[in-house]
Amino acid sequence: MHAQICPNAELQRQMQIEERCFLASMKPGLQHKQMLAVRAAIQGDDAALQQIRLSRNQAPVLPQGVNTTYPQSNLCLFTPTVPSERPRPLLFYLHGGGWCFGSINSCSCFCAALALEANCCVAALDYSLAPASPFPAPLADCQQAFAYLRAHAAEWGCDSARVSVGGDSAGGNLALATALFVPGVNSVIPIYPVTKLFTRRSHSWRKYGKGYGNDAELLEAFNEAYAQGQQHHPLVSVGLSSDSALQSLPPVLILSAGHDILFDQTAQLARRLQKLHHPLAYHVFPTATHLFITVPGQPTAFSEAVRIVASFLNEEH
Repeated sequence: MHAQICPNAELQRQMQIEERCFLASMKPGLQHKQMLAVRAAIQGDDAALQQIRLSRNQAPVLPQGVNTTYPQSNLCLFTPTVPSERPRPLLFYLHGGGWCFGSINSCSCFCAALALEANCCVAALDYSLAPASPFPAPLADCQQAFAYLRAHAAEWGCDSARVSVGGDSAGGNLALATALFVPGVNSVIPIYPVTKLFTRRSHSWRKYGKGYGNDAELLEAFNEAYAQGQQHHPLVSVGLSSDSALQSLPPVLILSAGHDILFDQTAQLARRLQKLHHPLAYHVFPTATHLFITVPGQPTAFSEAVRIVASFLNEEH
């Protein structure tokens, strides 16, 4: 079991500089507008939500050295162009966005960078989005996609016994739920995941609940849209899973941002896993905030996440 590891002082300083610039660049009132759109969609009017999805779904420029293919219409495979002498590990990746926003495009920069750094393949999924498709529909999409990936991994030069699942924020929640729900996951990599879909006003909730990339009012709307009354189901609020369920998980890598409303609930899950002596690597970026995986502006945290995840994927689990 790995102990908690934080970046060195110079990395922390650089992350803090980038975080301040990132937060200063956010449009005032943006998350409030998004919250209103999600709540309108819960009531049946998704016009504003569809506009937000469209505005966010822009294809980024990817680095050279990675090919993208679509083995299924909702599944994008990122593969290094350089041949590999050994079967590559395969990471099944689930984007964030509160189960209501996001797409393959929103996480494709991370997926491409990771494919290069780890010499692995990464498969990103466009799962069904809430509130039109609440729990358990997105999780069912993940289950089906994971089974497909394991069945076809060898065709892409990947090791079918080394298929891991990861994701950020809501995607981190789905990654944990997938690993709890389906057999055969090699490891699970939640990045600043949502682990409890009900309000518990912890220290990080109070301190970082406004102005840090994931406002409390927006998070509560996301939670309601996805859970729709099932907030305490252990595959929704994965932090409520029993000890025996958590012990059934494969090895876990958790990445967390110190300036994040979700920090305390993520730390609580890590403490439970540590208490159970479960194979765990837990990394905190103390001076970073939410969104560093999918929204440009915190490049040091992004690069450190790529490095750490790549190293973990290439370990024997």
